[in-house]
Amino acid sequence: MTRHPDGSEAPPLLETRFAELDAAALGLEHGRMSFMASGTASGMETGAETVLLMHGIGSNATGWRFVLPALARRARVIAWNAPGYWLSADFAAEAPRAEDYARTAVALLDALGIGQAHVVGSSFGSMVGAVMAAEHPARVGKLALLGASRGQRWKPGAERARMLAMREESVAAGGMALARKRWANLVAPGTPEVVAEWVRQSLAATHAKGLMRSARASDATDTLDFAPRIVAPTLVLVGAEDRVNPPEVSRALADAIPGAVLEVQPGIGHQAKLEAPADTVARLERHLF
Repeated sequence: MTRHPDGSEAPPLLETRFAELDAAALGLEHGRMSFMASGTASGMETGAETVLLMHGIGSNATGWRFVLPALARRARVIAWNAPGYWLSADFAAEAPRAEDYARTAVALLDALGIGQAHVVGSSFGSMVGAVMAAEHPARVGKLALLGASRGQRWKPGAERARMLAMREESVAAGGMALARKRWANLVAPGTPEVVAEWVRQSLAATHAKGLMRSARASDATDTLDFAPRIVAPTLVLVGAEDRVNPPEVSRALADAIPGAVLEVQPGIGHQAKLEAPADTVARLERHLF
């Protein structure tokens, strides 16, 4: 049993599972989507609540190693691997849109026989979750955005170009180099080494092709464009020490989403789900259930 410094426990990582999607309809290179899932009897009971967890740009389903089993005590929980991540098919296009990721998430729910899910997104996953809630409102029950991303389109052109170049350089030598170069930017100063290693392990699994497609989708998106159309009850959760998407980004999104609640986690960086799983789970449970 894995134990976090905050006392949280997680069983060994769940097996990777697969669903077949319509590749041609979704613009995927092939139809395989991978995910991890847990819940009472795998949450297959009719009427069971479902939570869909959506990871960040340098992460995957393993980043939810504490949150997934904890929420699975209350609901069926699906942690997807976005297109181009883990063993999920890449998009065929080099510059898919955020809407394409959202459509693929809906297709995964369809493939699993899920009508509506609560959606929890981290960073890039928060952007996709917000787009999903705006574009497919009937499919999202409640919404939680962790380390929320506005995307990059609202920034000056030079900054957008710098960000894309940084992404490309950071992953050019593969996931191990990405983990070595980027992990410290994702957590608060003084983060325990055991937590840092979980962050590095998640980053290390990243594929350059998938990350760059996500980066281009982020470059073309401003989540604030979608925010006013979100009707799902929304929690925006951000670490006070988040240097990737600072609290002011979350504040702007919370102000733009009708009825959204903003909560700030003191002493936490961009990886709340790994830095402070007990506090993060408690806040999610209060909001979702």
